[in-house]
Amino acid sequence: MSWDDDPALFELTGKKFTHGDEKVWWNNLIRDRSRLAFAIINNDGGLIGDVELQQILWRAREAEIRISIGDKEYWNHGFGSEALEEAVFAAFHLLSLERVYLRVRVDNVRAIRSYQKVGFRAVARLAATGHLAGHTELQLMEITRARYAPLPARA
Repeated sequence: MSWDDDPALFELTGKKFTHGDEKVWWNNLIRDRSRLAFAIINNDGGLIGDVELQQILWRAREAEIRISIGDKEYWNHGFGSEALEEAVFAAFHLLSLERVYLRVRVDNVRAIRSYQKVGFRAVARLAATGHLAGHTELQLMEITRARYAPLPARA
């Protein structure tokens, strides 16, 4: 909840839920076949963020991906790239999806570099809606199974 209330995170990811509905959010998450979420943990097993495949269209074999490192102490340490790589691997090899896409603020250079490192490529610019409407544009990025190459294993 504290991450969801953080103004800096709100600017990058928006709000996931309002106070009091976290149980409803959790119950919806575990029942919804169009979503699959993963926890991002640090080397000590502490929760530092999450990554979610959402809007999974099973017939089209595609999904949108969303990621957030809520604990800012772990920004710029590679946890996001590693979590994204693991989620993309799961999307292609465990769920048999063909395409994973995301939307990111065009001024979020750190995130865009992370997405490019994993293999996402820019495909379009979108007008922002919601709390970002009129303030920025979004970059639509995608990775396809045909263009996917896993990152080298870490030692």
